[in-house]
Amino acid sequence: MIKALIVGLGWWGKTLVDSVQSHSDKIEIRYGLTRTNSIETQNYAQTKGINLLTESYTEALKRKDIDAVILATPHSQHHHQIKLAASFGKHIACEKPFTLNRNDAVSAIEEVVRNNVTLSVLYNRRFNPVIIEIQNLLKSDKLGTIIHIESNFSGDSAFKVERNKDSWRVSPDESPLGSMTNRGLHCVDTLVSFCGEIKSVFAISSNRVLTNLDDTTSCILWFKNGVTGYVGTSNVTTPFWWLKIFGSESTVEMRNYNTLIVHERNKKPQIQTFNEIDIERAELEAFSENIVNGVKFSIPKNQIINVSSFLEASIKSSNLKKIIDLDLEPN
Repeated sequence: MIKALIVGLGWWGKTLVDSVQSHSDKIEIRYGLTRTNSIETQNYAQTKGINLLTESYTEALKRKDIDAVILATPHSQHHHQIKLAASFGKHIACEKPFTLNRNDAVSAIEEVVRNNVTLSVLYNRRFNPVIIEIQNLLKSDKLGTIIHIESNFSGDSAFKVERNKDSWRVSPDESPLGSMTNRGLHCVDTLVSFCGEIKSVFAISSNRVLTNLDDTTSCILWFKNGVTGYVGTSNVTTPFWWLKIFGSESTVEMRNYNTLIVHERNKKPQIQTFNEIDIERAELEAFSENIVNGVKFSIPKNQIINVSSFLEASIKSSNLKKIIDLDLEPN
């Protein structure tokens, strides 16, 4: 049983706790650190059997009864927190985005490698049964040559965040490009897992509804292998998740979380429905298994760096209104 410290007990930190606490025989969250030690948070921690620490993050990392840390913290803090945890020999499960730029991603991964710990970036869509089946289809070459890929992940989270003016998520520095950091990067990571690294991007981000944050973002992608792509995300509309791969022999489409449509040339579309699973529990249990089995990275290092590079390049592209090439070679 992996013994974990969770840093950040906001709404998403609690979602991670709820997914495994008392439900998993692979990981137990024993300790918690939070910026706002409210009565509500104290009651929640007590209910979940979590000991809230009042010491610093550095002091908490010195504890011998902590194997791993789970970071559900503001994005800008990840780089420092990852490096510090690695230096104390703690395994790390970090919420996305891993970092906000390429250099921080490279630096953090170098520290992880130097200290020989396990790192998982919590892109939970990789554990969705439909995504796994699409990966199998890609390996079978059933789709022929992949020519184009598109995805959109949108919702209405901005309205909830705007009501909480104290939330770090309302800061443009922490949440650039509208809902790219909390929704769009799931699309980007999934597409990278299918097609490999992104070479360049053209991004447009605007605010049609909100006043302080962008709410609608669109990105045209060019992958190193020649595939083109598109990613869209909005945080002021009804929930929507969609993905489609265009191949020379077939197309494959994911609708919502559990429907897969495969359309082969000259055949009727085949529709499959998959049972939904707790993807947060799946990712944390996979992280625990990686620790036990000595697997150092849940996602290839180059893909982790590429997604952080994409985020930095997209911000620059939106500001400059031009195509930006990603620097894909590590320093």
